[in-house]
Amino acid sequence: MARFGGIPLQRQRAAELADREPVRVDYPQKELIARLLADTCEICGSKGNVQVHHVRALADLAHAGWQPSDWARVMLHRRRKTVVACDTCHDRIHSERPARPLTQ
Repeated sequence: MARFGGIPLQRQRAAELADREPVRVDYPQKELIARLLADTCEICGSKGNVQVHHVRALADLAHAGWQPSDWARVMLHRRRKTVVACDTCHDRIHSERPARPLTQ
């Protein structure tokens, strides 16, 4: 007879299976989704077509001797790497500070 860790591997015809109902966990909605669903620019407060701007690290925004712009101040104050911005503010963010190249 085969054994698995000291347990005999033979069929037990009279055995009862007691399957437990899985516990369902209701996770709260993520904060970013709630911010997007608010459909409000976090920089200027306008309603409408919003997008998310993302930075790699908050440390990239907090340079010594550099005065942060309005969008950087919002991100640093909330301690979030994302900011929900309208089209106009998002375009202004990218025109003010070009992205660093990945290879240097």
